[in-house]
Amino acid sequence: MSFINLDEIWKFINGDFSNLDEDGKKENTSRVRQIAATTGAVACAIPNVPFADFFIITPIQALMVRAIGNIYGYKVNESTAAEILTVIGGGWLGQQTLLAAFRIGLPGAGGLVGSIFVYGWTYGMGKAAEVYFASNMTASKEDLKKARETGAKEGEIAYKQDEELRKRIKGMQGQCFTKDQIIYALWNVAKDDGESYRKAEMEYTRLVSD
Repeated sequence: MSFINLDEIWKFINGDFSNLDEDGKKENTSRVRQIAATTGAVACAIPNVPFADFFIITPIQALMVRAIGNIYGYKVNESTAAEILTVIGGGWLGQQTLLAAFRIGLPGAGGLVGSIFVYGWTYGMGKAAEVYFASNMTASKEDLKKARETGAKEGEIAYKQDEELRKRIKGMQGQCFTKDQIIYALWNVAKDDGESYRKAEMEYTRLVSD
């Protein structure tokens, strides 16, 4: 996993998505959430100083908001992104405090527990951002809270599933399986399966490059 995926977020911030239907917007928004959540989780695992994450993870989440906004037709600058984060984030500072508590109070837990927490937290913020922009920025606090909390749970489950898939991929690579063999073993699609293969290949690439 690496921070290079932030380059891809900039493609979503600067790209033209005006021709996408709702399904297309949701698909691209999902990709943005995955990138931001993964990058945030990696950032969480690196520093050892409580609250240092605030200065790394918050900008990642701001980029995520700008990208999701652009997908839904809203050009969001840095200062506006920060304002939107406070709207969709609920107990934003409290969650940052909780992350710091993980580092202080749970020896050795900062990397694993903190990373899962940040992945889920960022993923949930991305779900709330999607609801916010899809509603033309009129979503209620209750709707944003529901999206944020549901998304956080989905994100934590996705994080664990991704880690398991990465282990399986690494094991098969160690046995000299080809990419196509791994994709068939994990997703049961072959190269001539068209769109199903394309989606599986994208998922494979995400897992080996994140």
